[in-house]
Amino acid sequence: MPVANAKNLREWFKDRGLEPGPAREWAAQLKAAGGRKSADAALDDADRRLEGHGVEAIRGDYHVDNYYYDIVALYVNMGDTYNGTILYETDTGRFLVTTMGDWVEQNERRYNIQ
Repeated sequence: MPVANAKNLREWFKDRGLEPGPAREWAAQLKAAGGRKSADAALDDADRRLEGHGVEAIRGDYHVDNYYYDIVALYVNMGDTYNGTILYETDTGRFLVTTMGDWVEQNERRYNIQ
């Protein structure tokens, strides 16, 4: 399933009856589970549902905590930097529908992403 951009990804979820989106569903599950490891499991689930290429980390010169260390975000690799994806911000605990490239461009100074 090639996904060209975040809009197409949102439509893909909506077509499958998953709107307002798995991100909200997963966020609720995370709160109920009470752990960051649940975010990792949610991303693994997204990778399977989206037929992605694995979950990858974005590292910065920024200490998030003792679990993630310098991993500022995790995302499902959809094969291209600007394909729509699910991304998890490790310091805020938010799931986003975005592209990895757009997110890095918007946050490279904040996290000193190299």
